Amino acid sequence: MFRVEKTEDNLVPRVADADAGVYLEWLVTGSPYTTEVFELLNASGGIPFTTSREHVVDPESGLKFTLFKFITFGSAPRAQSRAKHLVNRTFDDDNEKQYWMKIAVEALLVFGTAFNGLEAPYKGFTRVEFNNRIYTLEHFGYTLGK
Repeated sequence: MFRVEKTEDNLVPRVADADAGVYLEWLVTGSPYTTEVFELLNASGGIPFTTSREHVVDPESGLKFTLFKFITFGSAPRAQSRAKHLVNRTFDDDNEKQYWMKIAVEALLVFGTAFNGLEAPYKGFTRVEFNNRIYTLEHFGYTLGK
């Protein structure tokens, strides 16, 4: 399971599943937080990706939530100065890409709106769209405040 941890430079934290050796780093955002660049790191290297961030109101509850959608996965063509080191990632097949995207979904949910996914004020505060389905922390077995 992922959690937020400090980095060696103590500037920007990262989302980590240390047991699995997978880390999500937030690199840069477009203005005003409409697009963001992340890198999913693992033993075989990094996977850069870009997301959009939308602010949505749940029609059933009336509560606001943040919805992430993938724009790219395996590249980040609009990366700026903090992300010039990124190397595009190709996948052997679609199954491999889907596998890593699902891990990125979980990491994004823990990231939340700014490394606060596990401290969200209510269930479903952050959601990620993947394969025409909306995911929340509960889909991965997380409970808030942990």
